[in-house]
Amino acid sequence: MNPRLGFGLAPAAPADSTSATEARHVAEQACAAHDPSCDWVATFSSLEKRSIARTVVRRGLEIEPEPWDKVIDEVVVENEDVFAEDNWLQFFNIFHYTTREGRVRGELTIQKGEVWDQARVEESARRLHDPLYTSVVALLPVKAKTPGTVKLLVITRDIWSLRLNTQYTYQQSSLTNLSFSLSENNFLGSRDVVAASVVMDPGAIAIGPYFIEKNLLGKHINLTIKFDEIITRQAGLAYDPATNTFNPVPGDPIGLQDGHKFHSEGSDASVALSLPLWSLASKWGWGTSFSYKNAIARSFTGSDPRAPVGNPYELYTDPDSGLPYEFRFKTWSVSANGVRQWGSKYKQQVSFGYSVSSQKSSLLDTPTFTNAAASVAQQFEADVFPRSEVISQPYASWTIFQPRYVTVRNVSTYELAEDVNLGPSASATLAQGLSLLGGDTNFTRPSIGLGWIFPWGADGFIHPSTSGSMRFQSNAPHGWASIDNSATAQLRAATPTYSWFRVLAQAEVDTQWHNTQNSFYAIGSDSGLRGYNVNEFRSARNDSSRRATGQLEFRTVPVPWWVFRMGAVAFYEIGGVAESLQRINLYSDVGFGVRLLIPQTSRELFRFDLALPLQDAVGNPALHPHFIAGFQSYF
Repeated sequence: MNPRLGFGLAPAAPADSTSATEARHVAEQACAAHDPSCDWVATFSSLEKRSIARTVVRRGLEIEPEPWDKVIDEVVVENEDVFAEDNWLQFFNIFHYTTREGRVRGELTIQKGEVWDQARVEESARRLHDPLYTSVVALLPVKAKTPGTVKLLVITRDIWSLRLNTQYTYQQSSLTNLSFSLSENNFLGSRDVVAASVVMDPGAIAIGPYFIEKNLLGKHINLTIKFDEIITRQAGLAYDPATNTFNPVPGDPIGLQDGHKFHSEGSDASVALSLPLWSLASKWGWGTSFSYKNAIARSFTGSDPRAPVGNPYELYTDPDSGLPYEFRFKTWSVSANGVRQWGSKYKQQVSFGYSVSSQKSSLLDTPTFTNAAASVAQQFEADVFPRSEVISQPYASWTIFQPRYVTVRNVSTYELAEDVNLGPSASATLAQGLSLLGGDTNFTRPSIGLGWIFPWGADGFIHPSTSGSMRFQSNAPHGWASIDNSATAQLRAATPTYSWFRVLAQAEVDTQWHNTQNSFYAIGSDSGLRGYNVNEFRSARNDSSRRATGQLEFRTVPVPWWVFRMGAVAFYEIGGVAESLQRINLYSDVGFGVRLLIPQTSRELFRFDLALPLQDAVGNPALHPHFIAGFQSYF
């Protein structure tokens, strides 16, 4: 073995120490400076190093410390099995079809015969960092026999593809949200996804097949097809103050969980075909899509001010009409676009497209609504329904960003590489609704987004960003010049890794004004403030609303144990919603949690949190513990 590797095929090492983390950053700096002492292997995490060690020994390769200005005379692809370690788990590799070598090569933006270009090598790695297929990606130079040349070694490690993909949220002692799919995420090693999925919220379950092809005809054309039948999970609940209980809304259909009955309440489908800007060198792209949905829209509240305790399956009650928040919502859309990209130091993209969409709301055909007085039903429609409208609009957009990237770890996942696009970015879109082309209204909608990601130390960053959108039209209600306006400002930061921990923080302010869609902000449990109930706080029905949130999380580095990566977090959160910032009552909570990653099966981590509210709320006293479990980092 090349002595530069500096490690053996030992069992899982302890968590990254201060010296190991610092050594990785020092090695990255040396390689970036074309220093002959560059140690490529040291730039990778412990998980990636083990894959490199196995491959180098198995193929008899030697790392090339100085690949610069050398021609690539061969690309060596090594795609490891899911369970590559020498233990009894290798038996399960029999049931996994490893990605074909050609599909890995097809993702590379640098090929045999080209001069080693570190930026394009790193771009190839970013292409392979696909959470659906790959847990480990390592691209590095190895020595070639011909003087003045180098080999590019590409190592990947598949994620288990024949799987029951699962995501869930467990809160208020209830499984409120669940999604899972029985899928083959790497059909015959082609990186095609063939699956049957189930997505469940507190009121309904969507079941259906979907298919993803990311390299149609070998041209990097993406094709996605999805269809769902939507069935009732359980009848919506409403609080009855006379009996102090939560009961099904009269006339609502009985679902699988409360009546063991199959009741279809709608469907949805989508088809998308596109040629994305596959690499930084790509000049042209295009896309077209169609989607529709016919379903029941519901809004739940886990805390009712009239009830002594909350219930995550309770429908929010419109205060003015007294009717539960549920209605039929039908939407469809068709769109097509083309995009042109250019630039080197800064990449610019200009897109032109056209879309037609429709949305329509209607009352449910149940006794609750059919027996309601006309004035009550009209009040409910005014309070709850989004505006029914057909929109026909051509649009143009412009985007600029700096193609400068850095690899971080322990932010969205544990130990696995994550790509962050450093530097400034901006985007602007101008859409023009036209009645001449079949739309209901003439309007102009500009939108803009600005952001900048600043590096912080070796592997931290600070990311301020803002975005906004307005809709100008001459016949707006109340004499407004614009409607359905919104804006967001966010500050997100991750400190460098200090010894065995790092700190993540995020603050955000959202605002909407002159709103005609009856949309609102809510916060509580999985939508923010883990120490409170589902959507416990929401802005009152108004044409304007505001939301302010902040999270601070102290996170340990992952500790490897067998096939797991484990860690712990401690967190503090603060937030609130109201019609204006001056009226917001801020609530806060503290807590701690556990994070768990199985890199062989998914890049998404498990999270288990226990949160304690710090202020009293109706039916939710301070310091009353709340347990919430789910997938992915919380923010």
